[in-house]
Amino acid sequence: MNANNQQTEQEMEMVETQYWADQYEALTRLESNKDFQLVILQGYFKDRALDNVSMLGTHYAKSSGTRPEIMESLVAISALQDHFNTIKKIGGIAEEDISDLLGPEVE
Repeated sequence: MNANNQQTEQEMEMVETQYWADQYEALTRLESNKDFQLVILQGYFKDRALDNVSMLGTHYAKSSGTRPEIMESLVAISALQDHFNTIKKIGGIAEEDISDLLGPEVE
């Protein structure tokens, strides 16, 4: 690999690293927001998921054919939680990588 290709690859990796670090920082800010906590973390991830799970076993869900819709709603909740977990995992590593590259902060 020549020097130009290696430099381009390193620049692309840095862009990717910065992307995930930015996502991580944004998610951290969101999770500290009281409205986000109420609507998404409590309302969607917990309350809505619990309501849907509770509905799965009801006679109405079985007889009306709404179980697939309920399952899709649970899949959507799971997908968003997975996305947030991916951001936390990769973004946390990206933050560490950037810190290692930049060295200790000077006060």
